[in-house]
Amino acid sequence: MGRTRDEDIALIAGGLPQVMGALMSHQPLRTGAFDVTMAQGRVLMVVGHGPGCTMSELASKLGIGVSAATGLVDRLVERGVLERESDSADRRVVRVRMSPAGIRAGQEWYAAQILHMGKALSALSDRDIRRVAEAVEILRRATVEETSTSDRA
Repeated sequence: MGRTRDEDIALIAGGLPQVMGALMSHQPLRTGAFDVTMAQGRVLMVVGHGPGCTMSELASKLGIGVSAATGLVDRLVERGVLERESDSADRRVVRVRMSPAGIRAGQEWYAAQILHMGKALSALSDRDIRRVAEAVEILRRATVEETSTSDRA
């Protein structure tokens, strides 16, 4: 007899962090004049996927507190990777966006992640890679739809 839906969900919830931990490189990426840690790389990925964001938006997307997000941003601003700017609609709100150097660092970090994942997944057949890619796309769509639905509520 197969697993129940709840058992499958528990398997996914328990397995995804382990899989992602194995697939994502935890080594700092040497990019130009500075290293980008895994946590800083996540900041670059979040900030780089849009025109910028507020500190609370960043913290929410990373699943960390605003003070932790501020510390990560402070270090990246000091290195010239991120820039802070006043929000045009509300001068009290500060937005964080990528600097030109940050855009390059984010691209290098992402390329290093792709290379690392390619090595980690090299034992899979082309068919299995395609199946995993399809599963990830299904999960991505489901989580994006769930996130946008909860944002509207």
